[in-house]
Amino acid sequence: MTQNSGAKRPDVSVVFPAYNEAKNIPELVRRVGETFVGSGATLEMIVVDDNSPDGTADVAEGLRPAYPNLKVLVRKNERGLATAVVRGWEIAGGRFLAAMDADLQHPPDVILRLYKSAVEKDADMAVASRKVAGGGTSDWAFHRVVISNVANIIAKVCLPVSLRGIGDTTTGAFLFKGDKVDLSKLSPRGFKIFLEVLVRGKFNKTVEVGYVFIERTAGQSKMSLKQDVEFVIHLLKLGLVKGEIAVPALITVGLVGLVLKFFG
Repeated sequence: MTQNSGAKRPDVSVVFPAYNEAKNIPELVRRVGETFVGSGATLEMIVVDDNSPDGTADVAEGLRPAYPNLKVLVRKNERGLATAVVRGWEIAGGRFLAAMDADLQHPPDVILRLYKSAVEKDADMAVASRKVAGGGTSDWAFHRVVISNVANIIAKVCLPVSLRGIGDTTTGAFLFKGDKVDLSKLSPRGFKIFLEVLVRGKFNKTVEVGYVFIERTAGQSKMSLKQDVEFVIHLLKLGLVKGEIAVPALITVGLVGLVLKFFG
């Protein structure tokens, strides 16, 4: 049931950014928590809710008696998945910090597998990937496949050095050593936080762990054309900050951005 009822620092702190996820939170907390039982690793779970009108925060708070390793943070005047994740990390106590979407589209054991992979391979970061062995998607429509592939192309064009060896650039689940990132230096926007962390952090070794992305069974997707545009803008910013993007790359990004807009 609980993995962190004492004062010992948890091995992993995972943040679940949530907005209108009341139907998913109980199952999410239960499933992820259960994967750590008997694993030898300790877990802290943090739900960061952006004042959801569906009562997500109340549902999460109601779980705390059964899960003392669960924290709930409600943001009244802030919005956005990326900033919610960072806010959760700021109150986390784990040696490793992780993020995972709250929509049950990632397998519940992915955080534990990321942790084990990072420890076994002495990696600073572990990334859940749909692009490696054991990874994939379930029943995605053609336009979603196109959007995902285009987003990967844009990311690799903007950050060819930082993303060398990374197959899934838009992942929503990853884990890293907390002392490798200065959280005060993060400037995330929109619904993607992974690339911001990857670029700003000081990682010597990164590994990917395969997972199968499944469709949501409750709630509604928060993704939109606006979020796609924000993703592209943020990538351009990161590419310029790192000095990895050139004029031809900017032209390429513009062209693939049009494709993304068309299929979005």
